[in-house]
Amino acid sequence: MSAAMVLARSVRAEGVRLGGGRGLLLRVALPLGLGLPVVVTLAVAVVAEKLHGADSLLQVRQVPTSNSVYWLVYLGVTVFAVVAAYAQGTVVRGPAAEAARHGAPRPFTGMLGRWILIGAVSAFGMVLCAFLLMVALPALFPGVCGQVDAASADGVRLLWALPVYAFLAAGIGVAVGALVPWPAAAVAVLTLWALFIENAAVMLPRGGDLIGWMPFLNGVYASGQDIALSPSWGRDGALAYVALVTAALLAAGWARLRRERAR
Repeated sequence: MSAAMVLARSVRAEGVRLGGGRGLLLRVALPLGLGLPVVVTLAVAVVAEKLHGADSLLQVRQVPTSNSVYWLVYLGVTVFAVVAAYAQGTVVRGPAAEAARHGAPRPFTGMLGRWILIGAVSAFGMVLCAFLLMVALPALFPGVCGQVDAASADGVRLLWALPVYAFLAAGIGVAVGALVPWPAAAVAVLTLWALFIENAAVMLPRGGDLIGWMPFLNGVYASGQDIALSPSWGRDGALAYVALVTAALLAAGWARLRRERAR
């Protein structure tokens, strides 16, 4: 059997395991990774539009295109990465581990199939939701979102770079699930790193330089989102850096699984 056929079979197997009514994709990833960011974005826009039209001391600034899908970039991508970490962790530890050991004797094939499936769902969901939001926001909330334009340079950047970043982040999630041998611990490590540690690093000595090397912040910057980060390698370089980090972590996770199975 060719490598492509083996990989395709791995992707289909993950589709069966993670899809369906009780699968992680439908129960967790889609509601929390796509539905929740869209709802929060619209809710914030509703409140901002009311404040904008009211005689209030609060001044509401216009939302630029580069900040229009904030919750998708920060929350949505992280949710899919966490789901990928948990999905990987459950085939390393737990009831599915022994079945995975026999069904996918090559751990890298399973990791790659898992990454392709979750990454593809994440990327497609991100580009679809980002496009719909950038079209709907200026139409529904012209007072605060009238500047949002999906056809602008910032909008086009979000429409192609955000799904690429989401795909790479899912790979980081798979890698963390392979490196950390317990599913719950993998979820905790990835969540704390993406949402807290990377942002809190700025408070450390020379933190301003340190955050320039943080993979998730580089991915956020590369996607086109407004962020107080501008590494010398630019947005495209930041995306390439995230790809390199993903590849290095996947290689480390694969090596750990090989050592464990060789025992």
